Amino acid sequence: MKKIFLAIMTLVTFAACKNGGDKTDYDQMAKDLCSCMRPLANVNNQIKTLVAAGKTQEVSNLFAKVEEIAKEGEACANSLELKYGVVEGESEEKASAALKKHCPDIAAMLEQSEAPVQ
Repeated sequence: MKKIFLAIMTLVTFAACKNGGDKTDYDQMAKDLCSCMRPLANVNNQIKTLVAAGKTQEVSNLFAKVEEIAKEGEACANSLELKYGVVEGESEEKASAALKKHCPDIAAMLEQSEAPVQ
């Protein structure tokens, strides 16, 4: 399940914007990405709360829901890629800054999912 989550996070992060110079609306791209990621962020927070409470069975029960949300997130990311193109170079930095501005919790979740596992 973690591999699915990481794959979608990476896909969504890189599918969120287009290399379109000054015409690119990074704020709107960030808002769109926030909308795509909100269900996954919500279930991620729910899982963290359950893990902290030691409710492993409840976490296990959420796996099917996570898979469904992940599929929806992938479809949403694909639509963003069609709408905005692929993040490249300076666009990636601008898109990341806009995401941190509009939904810092999701930006943090994405950064955490991309961090190397220790």
